[in-house]
Amino acid sequence: MDIRIRTLTPLWTGGVGKTCDRLHETGIIGSLRWWYEAIVRGLGGKACNPTSKGECAFNAEEYAKISASDERQRLRNAGLCEVCQVFGATGWRRRFRLHIVETEVSDAQIDHTISLNNSKYTDDKGKQRTPTWYFRDPTQSCKPKPNTPKQGLFTIQIQSLDSDFSPDVIAALIQFIADWAALGARAQMGFGVIELQNGRIDTQPIYDWLVHVAGNQTYTDLPSLRNIFLARISPKNGETFSEKDTFNLKYDLRRLFASDKRLRHFIMGTVKGKRLAAKVKMSRSYGDGLMRVWGWIPEAADVYQGSWNRDKVVSEIHKHLSTNYTLQVWREMNSPRDTITPNNGDALVFLRDLLAILEEDNAV
Repeated sequence: MDIRIRTLTPLWTGGVGKTCDRLHETGIIGSLRWWYEAIVRGLGGKACNPTSKGECAFNAEEYAKISASDERQRLRNAGLCEVCQVFGATGWRRRFRLHIVETEVSDAQIDHTISLNNSKYTDDKGKQRTPTWYFRDPTQSCKPKPNTPKQGLFTIQIQSLDSDFSPDVIAALIQFIADWAALGARAQMGFGVIELQNGRIDTQPIYDWLVHVAGNQTYTDLPSLRNIFLARISPKNGETFSEKDTFNLKYDLRRLFASDKRLRHFIMGTVKGKRLAAKVKMSRSYGDGLMRVWGWIPEAADVYQGSWNRDKVVSEIHKHLSTNYTLQVWREMNSPRDTITPNNGDALVFLRDLLAILEEDNAV
């Protein structure tokens, strides 16, 4: 299957030496796996944490002993979670091959230093500073090499490596990301919003595949469909977004938690000391003046310390967006804030909504 893609905001995938010299398949696959894990966890299925000691490993001897007719159950019994069955693990290869063909890809033109106007903050030494985000200029000779995101047209080719697995599942996952989030890495810098050039991909295959993973597993401290929010905003009063607006919003959201440094770093990330990835992402402006904001806020975290909890954190973010922007849509499972199906606690119903699968389509 070939999926033609156009970038709506610059795309960054990383590579050797953490430089984006081209679009790397590993960066795309990592992004796909992250979202697949989050969906499986939201459905209560088993998903290991590959960044910890809980990573799966395939036991070939155990697999050979199992006589179950359900292949997926055989793989579970042989040590593979629902995610590793598709994306691979020690002793078990990924069930699909992904290849990128760069049709018309070039270095994205971005401001290499973005400073916020009329905004100051006090650093750890008590000095007043202007918030600044810095991107290395690829035209300058410097080390390490600049991390320049890409833009343009490219094709993702997906080939099944297993007769029991359809590439349509991965194609549908790409459609989900195109609808709601971002592809590739560094989404916190506004990168990765894409649109598909072949027309909308049928998302029923991934729903049909995932229906069978539903279980009763719970995940209080990992990304999950149950703790994720997905939003789209636009400016008020007919205004338009500028490139700085992504970083204005990033700064404003950080200020929501200014009174608690540990919480601020936990939610919005930090590069000082122990690096923490931001749990809240926002795109650059795309389309007709839209911006995406999404993230995951866990139910359990040491930084809450009684004065904060997940609902309070998400409520502050929602309040800021709905007050200062036109909130086009807000999706959040089991929440009154959800603009489509408020207070819905059924993960399969929520997933079906996000995949834009109609009831009559699902019944066929």
